[in-house]
Amino acid sequence: MGGTKKPTISKLKKLASRRDEKKKDEKKREAYRSYITEKEKQDIVNFVKRQKYVTPYMISRRAEVKLSLARDLLRSLAKEGILKLEEKNRELEIYVPISS
Repeated sequence: MGGTKKPTISKLKKLASRRDEKKKDEKKREAYRSYITEKEKQDIVNFVKRQKYVTPYMISRRAEVKLSLARDLLRSLAKEGILKLEEKNRELEIYVPISS
């Protein structure tokens, strides 16, 4: 029967300006690095020893490296005996520091 009213020209301008503001405000995705320096690795080891548990996500966000690199780093620390793999499933690996 009638449907919705067409928006007025001023309404259209307001909607367009709001869309433009949202696009500007959108957070740009940061590209994380795919390498890690020896100093950063040592900082991560010190960080890991102070935590109750560690996940690859925690390391990735702290060091701003790719998630796959953080996962590989935690696996290598587990092989070195610094960490112990506590729980693992398809999506998540939880490591616990070994207290010396």
